[in-house]
This record gives sequence, structure tokens and C-alpha cells, in this order.
Amino acid sequence: MGIKKEKHGELSIHSENIFPIIKKWLYSEHDIFLRELISNSVDALEKRKLVDENVKDDDLYVEVKLDSKKKTVQVIDYGIGMTEEEIEKYINQIAFSSAEDFVEKFKDKQSNIIGHFGLGFYSSYMVADKVTIDSLSYKEGAEPAYWECDGSREYDMGKGSRKKVGTTVTIFLKEEAHEYAEEHKIKELIEKYSNFMPFDIKVGKDVINQKEALWNRKPKDVTDEEYKEFYKKIFHDYQDPLFQIHLNVEFPFMLKGILYFPKINNQIDINKGEVKLFCNNVFVADNLKEIVPEFLLLLRGGIDIPEIPLNVSRSFLQNDKQVKKISQYIVKKVADSLKEIFKEDRKKYEGFWEDISNFIKYGVLTDEKFSEAIKDFLIFKTTAGDYVTIQEYLERNKSEEEIKKIYYAPSEDTQVSYIELMKEQGIEVIYANNLIDTHIFQHLEMKGEKISFIRIDSEVNENLVDKKDEDNEEVKAENEKLKEEFAAILDNKDITIEIKKLKTTDIPAMIVFNEQMRRFQEMNMIGNSNDMDMLKNHTLMINPNNKTIKNIIALDKKGEKDKAKLLTEYVHDLSLLEQKKFTGKDLKAFISNANKVLDLLS
Repeated sequence: MGIKKEKHGELSIHSENIFPIIKKWLYSEHDIFLRELISNSVDALEKRKLVDENVKDDDLYVEVKLDSKKKTVQVIDYGIGMTEEEIEKYINQIAFSSAEDFVEKFKDKQSNIIGHFGLGFYSSYMVADKVTIDSLSYKEGAEPAYWECDGSREYDMGKGSRKKVGTTVTIFLKEEAHEYAEEHKIKELIEKYSNFMPFDIKVGKDVINQKEALWNRKPKDVTDEEYKEFYKKIFHDYQDPLFQIHLNVEFPFMLKGILYFPKINNQIDINKGEVKLFCNNVFVADNLKEIVPEFLLLLRGGIDIPEIPLNVSRSFLQNDKQVKKISQYIVKKVADSLKEIFKEDRKKYEGFWEDISNFIKYGVLTDEKFSEAIKDFLIFKTTAGDYVTIQEYLERNKSEEEIKKIYYAPSEDTQVSYIELMKEQGIEVIYANNLIDTHIFQHLEMKGEKISFIRIDSEVNENLVDKKDEDNEEVKAENEKLKEEFAAILDNKDITIEIKKLKTTDIPAMIVFNEQMRRFQEMNMIGNSNDMDMLKNHTLMINPNNKTIKNIIALDKKGEKDKAKLLTEYVHDLSLLEQKKFTGKDLKAFISNANKVLDLLS
């Protein structure tokens, strides 16, 4: 730059110690150097706006210039600027006497870096071989001041070349940090960390930042369209969110934010969500469980907490009482909003239930306070075609039993025969089409609700079986004989045979499961579904009153073993069809058996 270096000196802090601390302790991610420099520039612009009544708003912006050949990044502002004396104060002295004092001051407080120019500025040495400052103060008669340092304990100062009021910080990138001279990288970092800065941040002619964070406005001043547009811009999603919750509290702590409910469907993947944490509009981190409980990480949104430090650490968050209060507030606000929608617009609540149900259920299972607040507002679709809460189900299906039974089916598309059999007896069934429901049922049963959830294909579902004459010794003996005969015909050690008269003669057989074993398996299948075959071990309940079963028995007695085996296997396949879809080899075998059965009829 041709700057005449008029002064050479040593930093008053232990530089040989402070730079490693800056790089390895205070800052964990190299990307945030740009956040810190832009934040310092914004701070300077705000100060100039306060002290210089003649400055125009259009002249107050931050500019980031890149030189891919020289491998430099320049952060240029038109803020308040600095004199040589101020550079001495904020850069050279760093307001500390030693690196030891530095560590002692910040190890517990994890202070906010914004507003401490020297500290934020030094983050640039994570990526720089050398950094220079060229600054012109707004003060009348001020001369431009220049400073440079290569990260050692020595620096040079002299007269700068800056013509307009403001500051230019030039970073000469290390070889391993050359990616920061690429425009796409810098734009990405500005959008991530500094998107809501109150002044334009330019790269070339493009203004990169959005400037306004919608949560800074009062909820009554924001339209539905503005909420949707903001969501799509921030999260690059073409779909509208289902709805949002606007957070705005000033006491006993300050917090603003918006949580959006995207279409989650049957996915339980916190990696799909994105709750961004901000401090005074500056991005801090994604998805901090200490502030945003894990189940809320399924959502998307932004939360701005001025009291959260920018160089936030996990240990700080885990031990801060205020953080815990903030987390509890967020959980309560989400629960209250859901309850309000349920009570004031039940139709709307039911309309988005399938999209958010797993989020709510996940929250019930993982957060005790959320569970207590929302468990009575869990709803399930019924065989009547509507949605009911557990309490509504119990009121509609009165029972004199101490432990109230709630019958459920895994979906509307399977176990049709079971459902129809229950309907014929006037018993309502709810649908539970996700594995998380098994966990929810277990959770509610353990809460002392005096309820028991029974899947309709459970062996304990007494509504499938006609118990008349079941205790008759002659009937017992006959059934035991039939059991042995069908076990021999089917010849499959993984299948248990039971002979039970069903409450209909139309169904030849049904598959039932041991309730506790099935529930145990289902509760271990989430995230591990490929390792278990739920149908490998099951019970085939054969209905001796059915015409087809009687024909199989007759064929077996006549010695037509092959025909008896074919029809028994076909009956078994038909029962399996109510439990799963046939594909691949299973489908091929089923079609083959079906064709053979048709041949018997020709």
C-alpha cells in the first residue's frame, strides 16, 4: 500500500500466548472471523449514526471485497473510524495486562464479543498470515491511521491512506484458508452469520443480507404471508410451513423468535429441523439442546436471546439457570399454542395433525413438562372416520372394567377382517400407524391412567373369539387333535397353531401375536427396523367353524395330504395379507399357490 511505517512496537499482552488462545480456545470455528469483523463494522456504523447527524443512511453499509489472486479479504465500513490513539487502545493494549488475565476473565463468563473491537478483531488471525487496518476517524482534523501485524508480538503503525471516514480491515489469508477468497464462500457466511444486520452488507453490487428478522416485530404486525415468505427465504423451502409460533418476552428474560412447523409426516429426524440461535441478530449456533429441547429441534425457526454469549460453550449453557428458564418457557409456549389451536379451531388442529403428530408424540416421550401439558390433546383417527382424544374414546366406549381397554389397529389398509369383526360388535378402534405409538401407549399406561391399549390382532383381544363351549372337555380334546393335525400339515416350526372358534364363520384363520412380545419388538424397532422380522414368530388361529377349514380336515382324513397342505398354506397366506404386503419371492409364491387353488376348482 506504500504506507510509511512511523512506529514499531510490541503488543502489551503476551502475544506468543494470546494467539493460540484466540485460535484454539475462544473461537472453535474459523468461519466466525467474518462474523466478528462485520459485527465490529456494524457497531461502528451505529455509533456514527448517533454522533454524525449529517451522514446519510445510504452511505452507511459494510462492503466485503475479495481478491482471489492476492488471496485477501477486505471488510470495509463507513462507520465512526479510529484515530491512531484509539488503535493503540483497542488493538495494541487489548485492555489486558497478560494472557493469564485474559483467560481468567473469560473462562467463566464466556462474554459477548460484540462491542469489544480488539477481541473480535483478533479472531481474524485464525485465517490470516497478516492483518492490516486503515482507518479514518469522523473527528474533525483526524488523520488516517495504519496498523499491521503478522500474528507475532510485533506490529507496525503509520499514516493510513483512507480518504473516507470509516475502517478497512485487510486479511492476507493463510494458504490453508484460501477458500475465504471465493465469493460463494463469503456470501454463504454472510447469509449464515450476519443475515439480520441492520445495515446493507455488500459483495460487489449485491446486497447479501436480508436485514430484517421478522421476530423483531410484534406478532400483531406480521401477516400470514410475511411469515410464509420469511420462512421460505431463510430455509430455502418451496413449501409453506403448517403454522408458526411467535415468541416475544421481555421479563424475566429477553427473548424473541419464531418457530415454524414444517411438514414432518412420519419422519422423526432432528437433523431435518433447524432452529437457529441468535444474539442481537448475530447467528450463534444451530440446534443447541440446552436452550431448545431435543424434540423441538424437529422444527425450524430462529430464536434471538441477547443475554446468550456469542462464543457460547456447552458447559456454560448446562450450568446457567437462566438458560434452563428460557428452555422451559419455550416448551410451555409451544404447548400453550397447540392447546389454544385445539380449543379454538379443532378442525385446523385435526387438519395438520398427521404432519405434526410424531413431533408432538416425540415431545411427550422426551420432555416431562411438555408431556403433562399436551398428553390430553393427543388425537387418533377412528374407524368412525373422525379424530378423538383418549378421554373422548373412553366416553364413547363405556366400560365397567377398572382398567379401560382401548383397541387399536396399525392402519386403515391392513387387518380389515379384524376391524370389521370389531365393528360388528359395536367396538370402536383407533388407528396407530407409526412405531412411536407403541411407546406412547406404554407411556400413558405407566402414567397411572388406568387404561390398557390392545392391538386388535393381539391374543388378548377376547372380541375375536367365540368362547361358548370353550371349557367343554370334549371340545378341548377335539381342538387339541385338530391343532396337532394342522401343525403336521403346515410343518413350520416358527408358527404356533391354535384352534379357536371366531365370532364369524366367514374367516378361516387369523394371525395373532403375544401382546407383550410384539410390543417389546416394536419398541426396539425404531431406528433398527431392518434387524427384526415381526412376522417370523406368530400364532395362526384356525377357525374350526369355517367351511374351508372343514374341507381341509376332510381332505386330510381322506389321505389327500397334498391338497390339504396346499389349502392350509393358502389360508395362512391370506391371513398374512392382513399383516403385510407381498413383494418379491413372497408375492411369487402366493400367486403360484393361488393358481394351484384355482386348478382344484376346475
